[in-house]
Amino acid sequence: MLDGEFSPRPDDWAMFEPLIRAHPDLARLSHQGLPDIRVICDGDRPRLAMLRLPTRFSGGRANLHQRAIGAAVDLSSGRITHALLGKEPTDRHPDTGELLIGASVPHWPEVLDAARRCAAATGLRYLGADIVVDADRGPLVLEVNARPGLQIQNVTGRGLMAAITPPGRR
Repeated sequence: MLDGEFSPRPDDWAMFEPLIRAHPDLARLSHQGLPDIRVICDGDRPRLAMLRLPTRFSGGRANLHQRAIGAAVDLSSGRITHALLGKEPTDRHPDTGELLIGASVPHWPEVLDAARRCAAATGLRYLGADIVVDADRGPLVLEVNARPGLQIQNVTGRGLMAAITPPGRR
């Protein structure tokens, strides 16, 4: 790449990104890949959150459709309250044997703060922020989704409408 072997254009360029290493507290809950946190925000207000944990079945990917674990995270404490592997509840990771329920997401206030800032940075009123917690650099925003999947409702056991509608307007 540095010698230009892969591009016929003389003005081509390459972008290098730093390697992300999962925070040890999250790495022990996962199988091989990088776990991430999906935070659904209504403007700058986090409304729902889940931790996605890679499994052997998911090939080390944090993708729920490939059988990664979806773990509901309590917004106020950053602790896992329950978890699903597919449609089945689980309290332990099937590959690591680690207890999931009660585990804490490290740097939780900073994770929520990063998610909050995504609305101002993108201009979106409703979004899903995907965040990882790097071992050295802490929370990093991987991407912001304008139309995040709604599987988070199944994982958290809470409907989106209830999460974003003020109590007096339901």
